Amino acid sequence: MVPAGLAWQTLPEPGVLALVDTMSGRAAALARPHPADLSMAELVTVEQQVARWLDPATRLDAEYTLARRLAGDPMPTLRAVCWLIAAWAVVLHLRTGAAPADVLDRLTLGGIWRGPQAPETERIWELLTAQVRAGAFAALTDDAGTATAFHAAAHTRVAGYAECLLHHSLMLTSGLWLTLVAHGVEPRDVAATLAVYTQDTGERAQGSFRPLF
Repeated sequence: MVPAGLAWQTLPEPGVLALVDTMSGRAAALARPHPADLSMAELVTVEQQVARWLDPATRLDAEYTLARRLAGDPMPTLRAVCWLIAAWAVVLHLRTGAAPADVLDRLTLGGIWRGPQAPETERIWELLTAQVRAGAFAALTDDAGTATAFHAAAHTRVAGYAECLLHHSLMLTSGLWLTLVAHGVEPRDVAATLAVYTQDTGERAQGSFRPLF
């Protein structure tokens, strides 16, 4: 489902679609991630659960479902959440003109924990935010160095760390979603649309996200 103000268009590349904001006239090419980096099945499943998480009525069950997917190798699920954050940053760019990188730079988590009464908590949460930003930047730019840094930071053997990073990612996702809604755009089923209307080519696209006009 594409909300009012957004439209999909086909492109000659088999693994890529154009997403156009009909209000601003801006457009971007969105490509399937390379299957060696992130499978479409994982991405679509995570997108569905993130949508459920945004609904207070299904939030607990959705986070439990996502947390269970972290068992064994947490990276596919964490990469999928970061891919969605990058995609939403691109959608916000289409609507407002703000550069996607700047949108990611401004990702933050507000709340009563911020301030002199809780400096250690703030330090930890800022560290987690920086790691989520790195994952989203890796998805946005396909930069190998950034992806390696995110993997090194996120793929730790510390018990419960992946679950903590997942929860923090979801909180940041919530804030970005509220910003999108405030600008009158709700980018649902982005991954699902790519899964249905594109196909894997076995070749790497020129980045998962790139501006068109």
